[in-house]
Amino acid sequence: MYRQTVRSAKVRAASRGKLLAAARRLFSRRGYAGTTMRDVALSAKSSIGNLYFYFENKDALLKGLLEEARRPVWDWADQAAAAAPRGAARLAIITYANIMRLVTTDRDLMKLIAMESTPRSLSRWAMEVHLERLRNNLLENFPELPVIDRELSLATWSGGIRRLLERMVTGEVETKPEQAAEFALRWNLRGLRVKEGEIEAAIAMAATVYEGGRRQESGGSRRRD
Repeated sequence: MYRQTVRSAKVRAASRGKLLAAARRLFSRRGYAGTTMRDVALSAKSSIGNLYFYFENKDALLKGLLEEARRPVWDWADQAAAAAPRGAARLAIITYANIMRLVTTDRDLMKLIAMESTPRSLSRWAMEVHLERLRNNLLENFPELPVIDRELSLATWSGGIRRLLERMVTGEVETKPEQAAEFALRWNLRGLRVKEGEIEAAIAMAATVYEGGRRQESGGSRRRD
């Protein structure tokens, strides 16, 4: 029986990481339809058999890529938000970070999801992942909301932001990422009947926390170089 050691686990993680990096490069350049599994294996200087060892098909590869790229953002945002008071502030920090990364660092992934050539089943899957996170965040931060109000807020919040991001990454809407994040937060927090003063305070906190995280990340990158 195969026994995985610390070293073998590192080797497998590195191999999987190279495949995901190659997939991201190719998907971003050629789109989902224009990229094959063999293309990814060749770009990663790996074998097609090794690629299928980690991902059973191209759909699984794209899902793995999205999860791998988005998970650090989610984890960081959740940790940063935990230090803020429950309610508008926590929700603002999480949403602000998500929007900012999807139109900057992860812009290529957002554009990939928005492409017509990307199967709708994968776009729906990505939306369901987001919806589940948002549903949990609404329940945690606005537990007093009736179920129907929570579901209506969930639909309008997620749908509006999704459409805004799609139009930004495809060039239909030109605005600064910060402006888009602040506008989306004001619009949606008003829908939750949050008072204006609390909304502005939540947005200011979200922007400050996010920028602090970005500066720390940049400093860490310089130290590693």
